Amino acid sequence: MMCGIGGRLSSGVGTSAADVGEAMVEQMAHRGPDAHDVYVDGDAMLSHRRLSIIDLSDAGRQPMPNEDGSVRIVFNGEIYNYRELRRRVDDYSFRSETDTEVLLHLYEEYGVDCLDYLRGMYAFAIYDERKDRLFLARDRLGQKPLYYHHTDEGFWFASTIAAILTDDAVDTAPDYEALRSYLTYQYVPHPKTGFEDIRRLGPAEYALVEDGELTIDSYWDLSYRDQFEAGPSTLADRLCSKLRESTRLRMRSDVPVGVFLSGGIDSTIVTALMADIADEPVNTYSIGFDEYDELEFANAVAEEYGTNHHEYTVTPDAMDVLPELVRHYEMPFGDPSAVPTYYVSQAAAEDVTVAVGGDAGDENFAGYDRYTFDRATELAARIPRPARSLGKQVLAQAASVAPREETLRRGKRLLANADGDAVERYATYICHTLGDDATALWDGPEPDDELKHLRAAFDRADGPTRMDRLMDVDMQTYLPEDVLLKVDRASMAHSLEVRSPFLDHEFVEFAARIPAKYKWRRGTKKWLLKRAFREQIPERVWGRSKQGFSVPVDEWFRGELREDARDALERLGTREIFDTTALRRLHDEHASGERDRGFVLWDLFVLDEWFRQFFSE
Repeated sequence: MMCGIGGRLSSGVGTSAADVGEAMVEQMAHRGPDAHDVYVDGDAMLSHRRLSIIDLSDAGRQPMPNEDGSVRIVFNGEIYNYRELRRRVDDYSFRSETDTEVLLHLYEEYGVDCLDYLRGMYAFAIYDERKDRLFLARDRLGQKPLYYHHTDEGFWFASTIAAILTDDAVDTAPDYEALRSYLTYQYVPHPKTGFEDIRRLGPAEYALVEDGELTIDSYWDLSYRDQFEAGPSTLADRLCSKLRESTRLRMRSDVPVGVFLSGGIDSTIVTALMADIADEPVNTYSIGFDEYDELEFANAVAEEYGTNHHEYTVTPDAMDVLPELVRHYEMPFGDPSAVPTYYVSQAAAEDVTVAVGGDAGDENFAGYDRYTFDRATELAARIPRPARSLGKQVLAQAASVAPREETLRRGKRLLANADGDAVERYATYICHTLGDDATALWDGPEPDDELKHLRAAFDRADGPTRMDRLMDVDMQTYLPEDVLLKVDRASMAHSLEVRSPFLDHEFVEFAARIPAKYKWRRGTKKWLLKRAFREQIPERVWGRSKQGFSVPVDEWFRGELREDARDALERLGTREIFDTTALRRLHDEHASGERDRGFVLWDLFVLDEWFRQFFSE
């Protein structure tokens, strides 16, 4: 069940536990509109909002107690293999058909090791009165959020930052180190949030709070080291079987389930699998926008599989939706594709409570263009340095005559990137503001290494090839910090649960062992995935390039948002952490067409709204 969870362990701090619990559930109403409850026992408080997915009866209400009431759980997410796990604890007298109760009894049976058995997306907290212990955990890939605040006075946790801030005892301020990282990555790297003294558990992390002490550890790690030796035909067959199983598990629900159908490879495969598994036509949902419309491809897939297809066409209004986005995302979040994700979730939520999508197909099977760019840069790095320098000079002269020519710009970038180290090279593909560009804007504390977060991920990556390590790094950083955060907040803003078969951890472990040469092959991205499902992909979809939810921020900030951006930058310029002159120059460079700085402007646009909502003076 998709829900909002919260709680507090403290001794006589500020507002009463019951009042804080009620304030928490009120703040998280969008995450669970179907029911809410608060449990208080001495220093312990648990609060819960429910979006009913499995067992819609009152038996599924939370906080849920065990048989003697000594252990209670608040749970957000889905345990997809809960029916299989239920047989492990069959000696218990179950009072519901929920996955939550299965997890509660698994904890009683195995303690913290219960995490080893779970296949799903989740964030939960279990209060064990017998041990006076609070046990919290997040799923392996980081699909569900869990924030916390820890001081000598107590421990607070919740699905949203705003829920924690409902307690007057919790004080916070902007975390400027985190904000500087936000300018680089377009998101705040874990474990920071942008709020001082409010942190978040990372993917595959669990926490124990005992005697006021907090300990955090990890229970899972993805490895690319042990690669399969089988050939592509065998691997393709196994891939089909694994993904079908993962899809089947994600169709378990007591409420209607639909599919986000973009018409791309990943959502097409998911639609094909669900159509084959389901006894009735699958409900599919597609959305078109003025600037980018993929309905033609979605229609082709819907026709192929005879789905109950629903189409929506909207005109995104950045000024209308921005305050809502900032309110729901809470942390500064600069990925502009949050705008269409918000709208498509709004459209699907009119009909269904659960939507299945194709998130993580690109990270599992090398689907991003940047993997191709990086491969080209590797080849360019083999060119002798004097020849590269001459090539950059020639391209620079050509670009001065035709500054908007994309081929010339890419060529310059390719040769420039070839001079950087492995991390710096990749950063140019995924980061919004780097080096001198960032330093010029920022008058706050400077980091020792702005790429520290990325370097740490590269250090942990253990794949045998550069391509393996790039996918590993994205699994550690971009997927949980950007993609999954974006989908969770946008969907839960409309009380919609989103699932993806590509995020099943057993499937991810399988995909990690497939040699990179079968994922990116002679310039073809997702080669093995396409081969495995060649028969299921309509011809019109087969040859199309990846589109994604691109948003025309460059055009927006030269047109309808030009003056709004100027006003936002002027407000930011009044804060001592920014250089007013550099902000104005950034705006003028973009407005004149001298440089495309739309993504950076969007980051700053969001940040201004974030300050206004959370730290207005």
